[in-house]
Amino acid sequence: MKMNMKRNGCLLAALCAAAFAAHARPSFLIPERLYAAPGLECNIYYKDVFDSVVPQNYAFQTYASKGRSELTRWCWTPEDKDADTSVEVVVNAWNDDGLVASATTTVEVAAAPADPSRRVTFALFGDSLTNSRFQDRILADMQEAGHVNYVPVGSRKGTHPGAAAHDGFGGYTCDTFLTRYAVAEDEIANVQDAAEREQLKALGTPTKIVHEWQRGLLRSPLVAFKDGRKTLDVPAWLAKVNGGAAPDIVLIELGVNSVFAYRGEAGELRKKIRENVIPGFTRLISALRPHMPDSLFAVCTLPIGCSQDGFAVNYGANWNEVQHRKILFALNREIAEFVKEQDDRKLVLVPVANALDPFYSYIHAGTPAHARTTEKAVRDRNAVHPSGAGGGQMGDAIAAWLRCRWNSL
Repeated sequence: MKMNMKRNGCLLAALCAAAFAAHARPSFLIPERLYAAPGLECNIYYKDVFDSVVPQNYAFQTYASKGRSELTRWCWTPEDKDADTSVEVVVNAWNDDGLVASATTTVEVAAAPADPSRRVTFALFGDSLTNSRFQDRILADMQEAGHVNYVPVGSRKGTHPGAAAHDGFGGYTCDTFLTRYAVAEDEIANVQDAAEREQLKALGTPTKIVHEWQRGLLRSPLVAFKDGRKTLDVPAWLAKVNGGAAPDIVLIELGVNSVFAYRGEAGELRKKIRENVIPGFTRLISALRPHMPDSLFAVCTLPIGCSQDGFAVNYGANWNEVQHRKILFALNREIAEFVKEQDDRKLVLVPVANALDPFYSYIHAGTPAHARTTEKAVRDRNAVHPSGAGGGQMGDAIAAWLRCRWNSL
């Protein structure tokens, strides 16, 4: 009897272990379609598309009739002769037990533009990833391809050469764009009218401005203060950025600020995101669409981030790459599912997550390897924000998608 119980217990444990292993089996997240354009490098970085928390423990291979299957990526720069073609790409992950996962995607190459000189306006609602200037790279790519009347529109624009107008605000989410209107302490102090001062105080605790750049984050470009209250005013934004006309394309690059501190495993993370984050995308699009019914709305997948070293610099031992990877894969899966479920030809997915080099597209520097050496180790210095090189790769991916859509706009 005891022997049978022991045998049954071992069998149950084995079954549970097998079930857990099957549940925890890593998989690829690669959209069914990726986009490329002549002269722009197209990338699939394995660490960005394979959801294991230890992707370095796997070997990857890619089969395609074009490009190169390197150690960390598949890459291909189409030539003019490749325009208006497509390539099937099969990506496999292996360990010593055999094939772990496989995914197939089709890379579409942009056709030659029927009218490269047509005017196309492009609005961007984003977060601090715009500090990598990916919007500038899109503009440069489009101009270099002959699209001289590609026009970025937005309420913000840098003073540097080649700056593209946009609406990227650090810390913002979809709902921030619909609700944010705050005032600074010094603003209230300078208001002479007592009634107006009290109305502004009613918005909430005034913000103390320590750095001048913080002032630019106080108010969403879509929110105004009218008749003593904050009001969503999309027409006023359109009047400011595009002479009142709707942009041809609205790109949404948001989501990381909504989920950054989430905890848990894939299933519960996806449930939280589906219930608490994805509705924000619906609210933002629903608020904009009545004023721009013919615009094409596009939602990006988001970069996965860099190594643990970047998290150590930013957060000490309070946050980590392992959990961030779980969160971002869950978020990108839910974003892709959201777009697919809408079944709306005017709402599309733009694959970006696959395009960033996990090391060379992030900020890194040489630092002493430890306290008793002068030898330097090159380590990541910022957890989630791409460098200028990363912004370049983001811009290339978005520009390739845009060039693929050009003739159908």
